[in-house]
Amino acid sequence: MLLRRHNLNLLPILRELLRTRSVGKTAEIVGLSQSAVSAALARLRETYNDDLLVMVGRRLELTEKGAQLIEQTERACLEIESLLRPPEFDPATETRRFVVATADYVTVLLGPPLARLLAEQAPNASVYFVDVPTDLQSQIVRGAVDVVAIPADTATGLSRDISSALLFEDDMVVIASRKHRTFEGPLTREIYEASRHARFRMSPKNTATHQDVNFRQIGVHQHDLVMVQQFLSLPGIVEASATLALVQRRLAERFQRSYEIDILDAPFPLSPISLTAYWGRAVERDPAHAWFRGLMLAAGRDLPLPASLAKS
Repeated sequence: MLLRRHNLNLLPILRELLRTRSVGKTAEIVGLSQSAVSAALARLRETYNDDLLVMVGRRLELTEKGAQLIEQTERACLEIESLLRPPEFDPATETRRFVVATADYVTVLLGPPLARLLAEQAPNASVYFVDVPTDLQSQIVRGAVDVVAIPADTATGLSRDISSALLFEDDMVVIASRKHRTFEGPLTREIYEASRHARFRMSPKNTATHQDVNFRQIGVHQHDLVMVQQFLSLPGIVEASATLALVQRRLAERFQRSYEIDILDAPFPLSPISLTAYWGRAVERDPAHAWFRGLMLAAGRDLPLPASLAKS
């Protein structure tokens, strides 16, 4: 029998090596010494007749075979864990830390209701909000993040091995300083394009934002004065200058409580934002992950409508 010829204790070590690409970090996670993990890696290399991880400069990188094993290893470990898991999942005993990669705007909106739901149902579990990585596909498949929450039109590079569900929808509006506005009356496209702008940009390597996708489709020209990686930086910049910024309506209304800014309709057509959760199919049958995804979806559904839309 093939299973008898192999040490299945190596499987969780392989899983973490593929996730972290680090002998030291794997040793910390699985509770072994670095020398023991190195010995396990040597045995895994013999099993697969492949190096799996090779040194490139000062970093370990996956070989082609190592990359191919990521999803298979995740699924195998999850299947084994499901065999050993108690028959019924009880969130009250869950101690896991769930990692959500998203923009600060989403954290501001979903953080409060999600924290309330976690505290009520799983007081020993936690959630860690992190920035959206540039290598989304790899991070999801490797299990480095549990859920990625981004606009659907910026997730075109994800493969069919990724599942998704809508969290909530919003639309984009323009914010302008009340003290430093350079125009009166309605905002036109000509005024917008002639102005200077403050803009959200995830990172220098990750430029796909909802705004970028829309602007490419309708040919709007942007004249950036400031670019930031945090939506929450934009109102202070706009308030103190003549810049204009496109932000989500829910966030703009929150900003208006603390900053001297006006909310203006965009003078060109912009598609609504479909803020969507993405996760790997390998974790679909993990009851803890399914429960946490359900909390996120519930938090999204319970978001109140923007004040301007609630009145209409």
